[in-house]
Amino acid sequence: MASVVFEKRVGKTGNISYRAKVNQFHDGKIAESLSKTFKTKALAKTWSNTIKKQLEEKYERVKAGIYRSDTDLKEVSVGELIRMYLEHPRISDTVGRSKFYVLNGLLNYEISTILASNLRADDLIKHCEERINEGTNPSPQTIYHDVTYLKSVMDSAKGIFKVNADSAYHFEAIPSLINQKLIGRSNVRDRRPTREEIKLMEEHLVKRSKHRSAKIPFADVLQISLLTAMRVSEITRIKWTDLDHENKTVIIRDRKDPRNKSGNDNEIPLLGGAYDIIMQQKKDPAKPELIFPYNPKSISAGWQRVRTSLGITDLRYHDLRREAASRLAEMGLPINIVARITGHKNINILHNIYAKIDIKDFGKEGYAKYLKEEVIQTSKSEKPQS
Repeated sequence: MASVVFEKRVGKTGNISYRAKVNQFHDGKIAESLSKTFKTKALAKTWSNTIKKQLEEKYERVKAGIYRSDTDLKEVSVGELIRMYLEHPRISDTVGRSKFYVLNGLLNYEISTILASNLRADDLIKHCEERINEGTNPSPQTIYHDVTYLKSVMDSAKGIFKVNADSAYHFEAIPSLINQKLIGRSNVRDRRPTREEIKLMEEHLVKRSKHRSAKIPFADVLQISLLTAMRVSEITRIKWTDLDHENKTVIIRDRKDPRNKSGNDNEIPLLGGAYDIIMQQKKDPAKPELIFPYNPKSISAGWQRVRTSLGITDLRYHDLRREAASRLAEMGLPINIVARITGHKNINILHNIYAKIDIKDFGKEGYAKYLKEEVIQTSKSEKPQS
C-alpha cells in the first residue's frame, strides 16, 4: 500500500509551491519513496496519483514473486531521469544550448511526472497534443525537438544511469505523431549572411572585444569561423600543439560525427588569414594549451546580442558554417575537398550548397572566361601557317 503526503511551501519571495511525497510500504516498512515539487497543487496531485498507482502495481508483482528488477535498475520519473542526464559530468558538457532548454522545458509538463519505465506511446502523443495547442503556437518542427531529445535521455537510462527505462514507446508513437502532423522535420536552412551583415557584425564585435571588461576576441572568432567552417565548440577545443606551422594546418580533435563520438580527428588547411589570426592570440595562464580558451556558449551569446542590437533577423551562428562552405565552393574547390575541410562524411549534404551558388555571378564570370578562351582559340586557328 502506498501513502501520499502534500506539503505547501512558501518561498522567500512569496511564491507558493507544492511538494508531493509518495511512500510505498512493504513488509511494514517503507520500501520506496519518491517526492517532487510543483508550481500548482493540481500538478502535484496528478503526479502523486500516477506514482502511487505505479508503485502499488510494482509491489503487487513483488509480493507475487513475479517482479523482475532487471539487475536492480532504479525506478525514477521521466523528470528525474532528465535531471540526471543534464547533471552528468560527461554528458552535460556535450549538451547544446537548444537541447538544454528543451529538456529543461519538459520538466514543466505532465510527461515528466510519469515513471520512466511506464512511459508509453500514448503518453508521448498526449504531450505533443498538449504542446500543439499551447498559446505560443509551437510548430511541429519545434515539438519534434521534444520527441528526439527525450529519446536520447531514455536511450541512456539503463547503460549510464541504471534506470529502468527504454525508448520502445518512441518507435510506437512516431507513426501516429507524423500522421496527425504533431511533429515534423525542420526545413533545410539556406540562410547566408549578406556582405553588409558580416561587415556590420565584424565592426560591432570589434567594439565589443575592446570593452574594458571583455576577454573574448569576438571578431577573431568570427573570422576563424568564416575561414575554416569550424563550429564554435571546435574552435574552443583546438590546441597550440594541434598547429602545423610549416604547412599551415590545424587538427580538429573529436569532430562531430553521428557515428563516432570520439577519435574523429580532422586536419584542415588554415586558408586566407586564419593562420595569422591564430598567431595573434595571447596565451591564457589558466588554459595555456588552448588557442581560444573560452566558453563556446559565451561566444554564441555575445554574438547573438550584437546581432539582435543590429536588427539582423533569422541568422544563427551555425549559418556561418554554411557561409564558409559556400565560399569554399565558390572558390572552385571540388566538393570532396570542401567535405574534408567542413568535416562532412556525407557529401550529399553539400550538394545543396553547390546547387545554390549564385547562378548570375557564376554565369557572368563563366561567360567572360568562355569568351576569353574562344578569342585565344580563334587567334591560334587564324595564325598563318609557316
